[in-house]
Amino acid sequence: MQNDILFFAEQRNGRIQKICFELAGGAKRLASQTGGRSIAFLAGQDVYGEAQSLLQAGADCVFFADSPLLAYYSTDFYAELMEQAVQSVNPGLILLGSTTVGMDLAPALAVKLDAGLAADCTGLWVDDGFRMARPSLDGAATDILYCPDGNPVIATLRPGVLTPLAEEEALSLPAASADTVKELSLSLAEEALRTQNRVELIEIEPGNKRSDDITKARVLAAGGRGMGGPAGFETLKRIAELLGGSVACSRACIESGWADTACQVGQTGKTVRPALYLACGISGAFQHTTGMDGSGLIISINKNPAAPIFDISDLGIVGNVEVILPQLIQALEAYQGI
Repeated sequence: MQNDILFFAEQRNGRIQKICFELAGGAKRLASQTGGRSIAFLAGQDVYGEAQSLLQAGADCVFFADSPLLAYYSTDFYAELMEQAVQSVNPGLILLGSTTVGMDLAPALAVKLDAGLAADCTGLWVDDGFRMARPSLDGAATDILYCPDGNPVIATLRPGVLTPLAEEEALSLPAASADTVKELSLSLAEEALRTQNRVELIEIEPGNKRSDDITKARVLAAGGRGMGGPAGFETLKRIAELLGGSVACSRACIESGWADTACQVGQTGKTVRPALYLACGISGAFQHTTGMDGSGLIISINKNPAAPIFDISDLGIVGNVEVILPQLIQALEAYQGI
């Protein structure tokens, strides 16, 4: 098994994205098990300064390419350059985030490298090779994927699956040397690359932000079918406001039209690791818990004492959410002097 692990450091407007620090931390921990290195690939315009932040996040080495042609993501340019990085180090595993960019770049790179690809993974570990978990196509089970030795394995991971290095882990990293940041050059002339590029970026039109990113929230007030309807989610919104958090939900609530899809947690939603996860009226089917069982403190409210959610909860409250949540709001408002 090739021991090195290469990860894609996605940037937008010259700034490293949050998912990159998760990949850096995860790659460093995996590399400590394989005896290899954690290596970052970074492309963009005026991004050299960001290479240092990647070293501080856990990368042992950073390959970077800097050009006006790379200011905005291009499948052709980025795939060619990342292929150069792969050929330089021959990693056993290549990690990308399950973002719009990562999900576009990963298959293009897989074709170039003739490599296996596991997309939208919810788990990753080392066990006689690299193994990856991802939801089955019907969302009713979890598939475990394994790629034998040979060509590199490519995996895209959902935000929140891996975690950045903790402060004490980062402090223990050795000081970076001068040769840890290496520049990649475009293998073809820029004009040739322009003519090769099959997609031309004409304009960028920012979209409207529909809701908060629940993967970044320290507190989540999550509702399931037991919330009863849209009115129940208005109650959750108030609790989230009082706790300084965001609202999340199970798939059943999306299917019922009670909440926005950006709020969904679980196999077919997002993976979250908040400091506090308040699960209200959620039964705890594994399709949901696989996306939140890494939360710091899990408090659950459910009227069914046998609900599976209680098996992973730090505190379980048996009762009706319609009774308990208004009392919680009153207590929080009184505590805050509202």
